[in-house]
Amino acid sequence: MKKLIMLLIVLQSAVVLSQNRVNFSQYMHNHQIFNPAYTADNNKHVGGSLLYRMQWMGFEGSPRTFIGNGFYNIKKHTFNLQLLSDNITIFKHLEAGLSYSYLIKLDRNTTMALGVKATYNQQSANYGSLSYFDAGDQALSSSFTKMGVNFGAGIFVRSKDWYAGVGAPYIFNNKNVDPSTKMFNDIQYSHFYVSGGYKIVDNYIYVLYPTALVKWTKGAPLSAGLDVNLIWNELIWGSVGYRTGNTAVFSIGVILKEDFKVVYSYDLGLGKVNRFGGMTHELSIGYGMQLYRSSFTQRKFTTRKMNLRRKPRRARFN
Repeated sequence: MKKLIMLLIVLQSAVVLSQNRVNFSQYMHNHQIFNPAYTADNNKHVGGSLLYRMQWMGFEGSPRTFIGNGFYNIKKHTFNLQLLSDNITIFKHLEAGLSYSYLIKLDRNTTMALGVKATYNQQSANYGSLSYFDAGDQALSSSFTKMGVNFGAGIFVRSKDWYAGVGAPYIFNNKNVDPSTKMFNDIQYSHFYVSGGYKIVDNYIYVLYPTALVKWTKGAPLSAGLDVNLIWNELIWGSVGYRTGNTAVFSIGVILKEDFKVVYSYDLGLGKVNRFGGMTHELSIGYGMQLYRSSFTQRKFTTRKMNLRRKPRRARFN
């Protein structure tokens, strides 16, 4: 009976995976994952990030996700390469994408970036690794691999104290049907993301800014996340957030030289989910992807008497 229940869980998780694709907590650090336009507004010529997520700890075959991306920026043009590997139970999803974005200056403090993306995706399932009652059912005794190509686009507007973006990394549905089992239809659905943030406190010591992300996927409920983020002395970053689905998110990170950052997140499933081990861990390392930072920077200068002083200077909002 347990094996049958596990099989039903596996099949249901496949449907959920194909509809919702990858979920992640640190969206405010990794906009380039869901918005091809994001990396355009950046003063670094090269950079990138790595993200690893272990979801639903305590369940056998729980999701494991790795995302790597690198960008090259020249003047108003940004090129981004992204790799993704997502595993859950007997299912594996691989993806390679290339995006391009162009930056447009709207006024002194506001820029708008437009981006496009092309993605190659591959999904496979190994039914032979399952244990079930009807061992003679050939529909559940083989494996299959399906491939597809998808396209995406996005827009990202950034100003002195706020940002807003709309991203569609997967615009089209990939119709890939296994001819032997007919168990799976679309392996990739249309995805649309709306993100935003606003800086409400900005002084010499800390920056406080809330952020939000809303995701719509065909065939799945609307999902959203809200976070309150804090940068302390341009060195320590922390966040507390909530996700639809009754999940609390706690994050802590450190920002080092040249915008090199390391961030860890812990997702705690509330209610019944937590009783069955619904914890999630997420770790990311990034370089060149700027965070919100203080508009005040300090520079040293000398007076006529050669005494060192510090003078505050307003810097461009990142």
